Parts: sequence; structure tokens; C-alpha cells
Amino acid sequence: MACEILACCQFIKDNMSAFPETSEYIKQKQCLGDYESCNWFKIYKEFGGENIPADLDPYDIEEVKKVVQCLRNKQLSEKNDLE
Repeated sequence: MACEILACCQFIKDNMSAFPETSEYIKQKQCLGDYESCNWFKIYKEFGGENIPADLDPYDIEEVKKVVQCLRNKQLSEKNDLE
């Protein structure tokens, strides 16, 4: 089964466009296989697609942690604003 965001995944479409062989390898291994372990997919499921930074490298664990923390803080802030 393919990842539900493969058709619009900016990492594959934009960031990997200059590396077609690597892109194809990632698609076969992750996007058409174990896509639930992909950090882009995880952020999409938890926070929505509009919150994924276009330049996010899903393999840069430190950057992914920063993005997730920022998005969690944003959600918490928005929740507090509603109360």
C-alpha cells in the first residue's frame, strides 16, 4: 500500500528531484512500503499537511524534533487561547 501523501510529498517531488535514483529507492522502500515510519507522514497525521515545512529533511532527526516541538507548542498555545 502506498503512502496517502506520496502524490503531494514535497520531499520526494521537490527536495529529491535532483536525485532520481535516490528518490526512486526511497519511494520503493518507504513510500510504497514502511511509510508509517516516515517523519513527514507522522507530522502530516498529527498536525496536518499544511504544517510540514517544505524544506524538512525527514531523515534529519534533530530538525524533525524541533518542528514537532514547535507544532506541539503552537497547538498548546491555540488551545490556551480558546480557554
